[in-house]
Amino acid sequence: MNGHRPATSLDRPVDAEDEMSANFARTSRGSSLRVESVPAHAQDHWLDEAKTTDAPGMSLLRRFFHSSFSGSTQIISRIFGFFGTTPGKMAVGMIVLTAALLAAGLSMANSVANRQTELNHLLTSTEPMSNSAHNLYMSLSLADTIATTGFVQAGVEPEETRKQYLQAVDSAASEATAAVLDSDDEDVYLRQLAVQIQRQLPVYTGLVEAARTNNRAGNAVGAAYMSNASAMMRDDILPAAASLFRLSANNVSEQQDQLTRPQWVPLSGLVAALVFLGLAQYWLWRISRRRFNRGFLGATLLMALALAWVSGTNVYTWHLGSQGFTESSTPWDSLTQARIDAQRTRTEEILALVQRRTNYNPSLEFSSTNEHISDALTDYSNSTALHSSDAATIDEARTALQEWDEAKAHLLRALDSGNYEQALALATDSSPDAASTGTNQTMSSAAAFQKLDAALTELIATARDSMRSYLSESLAALNLVAAAVSLFSVLSAIAIWLGIRPRMVEYL
Repeated sequence: MNGHRPATSLDRPVDAEDEMSANFARTSRGSSLRVESVPAHAQDHWLDEAKTTDAPGMSLLRRFFHSSFSGSTQIISRIFGFFGTTPGKMAVGMIVLTAALLAAGLSMANSVANRQTELNHLLTSTEPMSNSAHNLYMSLSLADTIATTGFVQAGVEPEETRKQYLQAVDSAASEATAAVLDSDDEDVYLRQLAVQIQRQLPVYTGLVEAARTNNRAGNAVGAAYMSNASAMMRDDILPAAASLFRLSANNVSEQQDQLTRPQWVPLSGLVAALVFLGLAQYWLWRISRRRFNRGFLGATLLMALALAWVSGTNVYTWHLGSQGFTESSTPWDSLTQARIDAQRTRTEEILALVQRRTNYNPSLEFSSTNEHISDALTDYSNSTALHSSDAATIDEARTALQEWDEAKAHLLRALDSGNYEQALALATDSSPDAASTGTNQTMSSAAAFQKLDAALTELIATARDSMRSYLSESLAALNLVAAAVSLFSVLSAIAIWLGIRPRMVEYL
């Protein structure tokens, strides 16, 4: 023993690995292990760091869209995936079919409701305006006839004649307003005609009053005033009233014709809905192997009922318009024009007395008027609007027309012979027995005309009532149609969903 201890592992020289271990041990006793303390040559180079090759801005944008829309994209993808399945196809088909049923039903209901509103407007506004235009013309013509008659009568004008004149003027003023009261914005010309009449009517009445004043004073200028007043009425006021009446009557005819035509477009929608129902049932049979579906059959029945109801209503209103209304309006037009011609001839007859025209020859004018009246009575006799009580009125009108013809012949002979007093009695005496023509008694022209005018007025009123009855029936035929079609379409949509539900449950 030389005092030296044997060599151990602790006595080995300290190399680099021992130094690293010592450092690691010292570091591990610290609070944490830091990679920085490991030598660079000892780090794990086989672990590569993740490096981004994209720009930082693009990376943020991608992450934003991914986090925001990835959920919605998945939902949409799942929805489209569902539509590719049999239940999905059923759902899509049901949605389309429901939209078709509701669109067809509601479109038809809306069309029917609009037609009902327009028919009601025709019945309550347009047709009454046309009647007011006719009454306006007759009131103006009657006022001129009465004024002329009162002027030629000897002495002071009778109170009854004065009252009739004022009543005719007042009626004309009120009818001029009523003729355009409910006119549309497009009817500018109608309102212009009414304004023209209302503006010229006071001028006419002023001339009439001047004629009467001078006539009572014995001034011959009174006849000139009366002639000017009558000329203003015949050349300016009455033509405007005739145009107003003609346009108003045309509006009635056009609206009636338009509102009684079949509703082809809405009807085609109902037919298309039935076709879609049939195709849907065929497709459902192909995939389910069941021939009938109670829900679809119920929907088909409801839509077929709606189509039948609307089709029947359209056929009925078309029949009322194309036949009933037309057959009533034709004699009404003829009768109103005949009455206008008669009133015009009567005014010309009285005016001949004012001017004391001994060469007055009304044969040509009256022949035309007589022909118009006879044709109008014949048209009414042959129309379906003729009532049993109208035959007697037509006979009265024919008799009065014949008596008026005879009275005018006597009036013409009296004027030609210079017998003004007798001509005056024949033209103005409205009593049934009229005036004497020598040894015979004959009805005066005034009495015959009053009898004819009364008969024509009654026939015109009857023809108008017949026309309005056809319009009322057309309006009544549309009652409840809009509500019923809407209800049927909604019930059909509910029925198909109830019918498809068991088939869809089979796949879920």
